[in-house]
Amino acid sequence: MIKNTLRFLSISIILCYIGLHADSLTVTCVGDIMMGSSYPSNNLPPDSGCNLFKDVTYLMHTADLTLGNLEGTLLTGGVCTKKIEKGRCYAFRTPPDFVDNLVNAGFDYLNLANNHMNDFGQGGITATMNTLKNAGLSYGGPHGSIGEFVVRGMNIAIVSFATSPNAHTVFKIEEAQRIVAEHARSHDITIVSFHGGGEGLKYLHTKDTFEYFMGWPRGNVVKFARAVIDSGADLVWGHGPHVPRALELYKDRLIAYSLGNFCTWGFNLGDERGLAPILEVNMDTTGMFLSGRVHSAEQRTYTNLRVDTLHRAARLIRRLSLEDFPQSTPSISENGLISVPEKE
Repeated sequence: MIKNTLRFLSISIILCYIGLHADSLTVTCVGDIMMGSSYPSNNLPPDSGCNLFKDVTYLMHTADLTLGNLEGTLLTGGVCTKKIEKGRCYAFRTPPDFVDNLVNAGFDYLNLANNHMNDFGQGGITATMNTLKNAGLSYGGPHGSIGEFVVRGMNIAIVSFATSPNAHTVFKIEEAQRIVAEHARSHDITIVSFHGGGEGLKYLHTKDTFEYFMGWPRGNVVKFARAVIDSGADLVWGHGPHVPRALELYKDRLIAYSLGNFCTWGFNLGDERGLAPILEVNMDTTGMFLSGRVHSAEQRTYTNLRVDTLHRAARLIRRLSLEDFPQSTPSISENGLISVPEKE
């Protein structure tokens, strides 16, 4: 009798969950991932990095789609295309078997359109794509490739843009609008990923201006993000500055201007660069934002990710959103709950 009752309750809970989410899509996004590099010297975590994501994995498996930005290559050997200069220019080469960490963490899609995609030339790009494909992970970015998924009958496209060669560019906004509109016409939901904006603590704030970093152009991310939503994007997911930035609600669609670092082994992560927000976004079948949450995690130098019970990532994003987009910020609570603000 007790077993039957428990079975009935379990089935009821599952059916209730399905009913609540049948007409919605849940997407979880994170920022930059670099699980350690074997170039120019060995700077890899112990045990092949199998514990990097362990403490936050339960937050990654609940979404319909989980997305991350993979910096560098999954490669053995190869020839580096960069002149390495500490503090200015880095190249990343992660052993291919580290892909298992991404699979076990629950990722479905990895963005490759960033300034480290070309670290080892076309050979590095091809090796990375093949490694992800063989592991059952989708990817997008190189040479205009996109991610495509079908979730409960919804056709979903993920289109990537960057400031680097061999990918769609954030600089040509009208061209970006044309690309996004094309995919929006043939898909139910279109997600846009961009790698842009200045880098570091000086770039916590998001401004509607063209940004540069060390003399390199990094785009006007506000103009870009709003333009692609005008052309049919339903969620804009930004990364690149290595710090969290504001959220904005524009035409009922959510823009995350930067989710900062998620897992970047071996770098100085003692300040805001160590905050690792995990953004959960719930949208309806038309792409309209319904609700969400900033789950706060953190990674400090040479440590694994861990949940931050002080909610520092959420509190920072809340403050930046209110300061940078006071007229268009979503409601964000101190512990990271995101909702549509009530109309006055």
